[in-house]
Amino acid sequence: MKAFELARHLSRQWLVAYSGGKDSTVVLDLAYRFKDGVRLVVVHNEELLKAPPLFSWVYTVLDGIARAGVEVYIVVPKEDFISVIFERQYSPPGPAFTWCTARLKERPTARLMSMLKGKWVKLTGVRMEESLNRQRLVLKRCGLGTDTCGATLWLQKKSRESIDIAPIVDWSTAQVVAYLRTHKRPWDGGDYSYLLDVVYCGEERIRNGCTLCTLVHRDPMLLRYAECFKDPRYGKVAELKEKLREIGMDWDMRQYKSKKLNEKGLETVREFLVEIFDIMPELLSGYATFKPHIIERYLPEVAHHLPRLKVPLTSNITPVEL
Repeated sequence: MKAFELARHLSRQWLVAYSGGKDSTVVLDLAYRFKDGVRLVVVHNEELLKAPPLFSWVYTVLDGIARAGVEVYIVVPKEDFISVIFERQYSPPGPAFTWCTARLKERPTARLMSMLKGKWVKLTGVRMEESLNRQRLVLKRCGLGTDTCGATLWLQKKSRESIDIAPIVDWSTAQVVAYLRTHKRPWDGGDYSYLLDVVYCGEERIRNGCTLCTLVHRDPMLLRYAECFKDPRYGKVAELKEKLREIGMDWDMRQYKSKKLNEKGLETVREFLVEIFDIMPELLSGYATFKPHIIERYLPEVAHHLPRLKVPLTSNITPVEL
């Protein structure tokens, strides 16, 4: 593929931003196949609140590729969801107060990139068909001439030492699914059926993300899981998440002329979180593995779930709290 030929020309150090979704999985698969003579590093941004199927898939893939000799970094945010709510008293994220993306993903990843030495090409799973907003962004930047654009790639120069390339920017969802259905994982020979049939439950257009994301009004993935797995707990978590979202927009729960929670709001959020994690303890797997002390400190009522949820990491996986 031309994108990987260009990446090799630009740098012999490649970083794959791996979320566990179908798009980044295709990019990881392709990068592994084209990695001869290249230092390949995989970075996963751990927001700590994945749905159980996605968590299981991500760490199956990362374990397998690490055992194949690839360097893997797990970027864990210093300011995680639970910490920010209880230490800063921030209300759950909403359209008017989107504090989560920068703290949980963008800043930690940027800090890791600044720690890595030399020039890097970061390979991402950005696709125009992901959303209308994404398509508009790509086309706008291409039209302005700020990025390098072609029929089969989108390239952004992030800094003097970092260039982003989106090798499947023009792929359709059907092409992504067809690729995953017809290829095996090149690092261990496994297939992608769990990703497509369990993580997506056969509905590949639904996007995965943080399970407690309150930016969306209704979570189609949780509702899909309730139906697909015949597990009503997912529906109950979706209902409670709606109530969390409402707290962020309720002036009675916030400090005067502030987006921060008052004591009533903070206690109400705590009660909902305890109920959510008692209903579905598996949502705590990220915290159990990387930051159990946060749950022990702020939600001790559910801390007894943590020991059985911790995932062992192979030696080639390096967690970094940033």
